[in-house]
Amino acid sequence: MTPPAGHVLVTGAGGFIGGHVARRFAAEGWRVTGLVHRRKPADPAPVADYVTGDISDAVSLRKLVESLAPDVIVHAAALASDVGPDKLFRRLNYESVVTLAPLARRKFVFISTADVYGIRDFSGEDVSTLSFDDNLRNPYPRYKIKSELWLKANLPPERFACIRPAAVWGPGDETLERRVADFLRNSPFIFHFGKWRGRNRWPLADVRRVAEAAWLAATTSRWDGDGVTVIDSRRITADEFYRETAARLFPERKFRSVCLPMWLGACIGRLSSAMANMLGRTHVLFDPSYYALRTVSSNLDFTDASFPDADKPAASPIR
Repeated sequence: MTPPAGHVLVTGAGGFIGGHVARRFAAEGWRVTGLVHRRKPADPAPVADYVTGDISDAVSLRKLVESLAPDVIVHAAALASDVGPDKLFRRLNYESVVTLAPLARRKFVFISTADVYGIRDFSGEDVSTLSFDDNLRNPYPRYKIKSELWLKANLPPERFACIRPAAVWGPGDETLERRVADFLRNSPFIFHFGKWRGRNRWPLADVRRVAEAAWLAATTSRWDGDGVTVIDSRRITADEFYRETAARLFPERKFRSVCLPMWLGACIGRLSSAMANMLGRTHVLFDPSYYALRTVSSNLDFTDASFPDADKPAASPIR
């Protein structure tokens, strides 16, 4: 039985995923409070209220959430980056979970990442057969993994669920699409590195399906005490993704695919990441970072059969 609508607090409501989550709950008649860092977004979701808060400040965050007393917390706020100071990732992506999770009266829904399974070549595995694999020692998946393990160790199964989206795209995307657009704007080539030559699967997750999964996790018991991986059913390759994005953003231009050895990409990626980390930046100076290189050059071909509504909405990056 679906519980009655209540009060949901969505952290990161000014962002891409958080904004869609807020809209999904609002559409179901919930009272929605959106937590934003500095200001309300230019295109606000239909929420009852926005409040400002800093998820890295545990004391003020706890006081704020205790005063709101939400039934459900959907924690979408995070530092989503290839690079950055480890201490910052820990504060934003782990310690905030420890602070917020016990404050949800019904359930805590954590927006994690499909990167918890590692970045390597997969061959159609269902995620039920996979375990967490922090194989790149990158702070982004590392603290997502630590957060999920903390939830399992400290909350009853019925009090939490985790959403693990693949590469999120959809209406309002200013992250993935912008990064691709910035690169293609200055290059006549689409570069691929390594043995797959762009034919590896690029796992996409429609942001509307991510929001749907968050709502189902909050209102049903299907993923209690564990999580669901959100990945579109369409198996698009890295080259297809770049080409379809290029055709939509730059219809007047033609791009040629160029395939280069992995060692060359690794040199570029390591240099890019090292420079950003040396300067304490949370964005690379130039692409690809080493983490992004491994992501777009690996065959991330896995599925999750526990989310049956795989084709709602249609899984295509062309919109």
